[in-house]
Amino acid sequence: MCLAGIALVVLGVLCIMYPGDTLLSLAWAFGLILIVTGCSTFGVWATFRAINPFSGLTFLAALMQVFLGIVLIINPAPLAVALPFIFAFWVMYEGIGLMVDSFNYKRLGWGNWWVLCLLSVLIICAGCYGLFCNPAASAATLAWLVGLGIILDGVGNWLKVAAVNRVEKRLHKISDRIRQVLDIEDVEEVK
Repeated sequence: MCLAGIALVVLGVLCIMYPGDTLLSLAWAFGLILIVTGCSTFGVWATFRAINPFSGLTFLAALMQVFLGIVLIINPAPLAVALPFIFAFWVMYEGIGLMVDSFNYKRLGWGNWWVLCLLSVLIICAGCYGLFCNPAASAATLAWLVGLGIILDGVGNWLKVAAVNRVEKRLHKISDRIRQVLDIEDVEEVK
């Protein structure tokens, strides 16, 4: 786990340093995921085609997933270019949802609804900035978030190692105490 943690931290730093390559890798990984889900959908189709009157649609969905996955693995650039825009749209969508929620909380009588509303305006502005003013900032932010997530996963591995070591030490102490108790009982029986 320590080595995996080190590798993940290094990979996360590389994701942050090379945002373009990170987006290409994300697009490629999405293609791979589509192929895997398409193959599993083929399995569903093969299993239920005799009893499902709409099995042709399942077959078509599987075929399209695998085809799109292959296209993305062969040529991930179009999705890599689109990812910052998708990310910016998502941020705007979440900001709008938060604004709607803030007005709902106002109707329910929550006094600090305006803080949520202000935050939603900032989120919408960030999404607009990434979408219209600086798509490269969206790309860098997305790569940064992916890199940060991978780094935190690596740190999580280190924390798991520390936890396992601590538990192992406690188990050894308990084991030693049990041995001492058993040794004392054995000595008393011999007397």
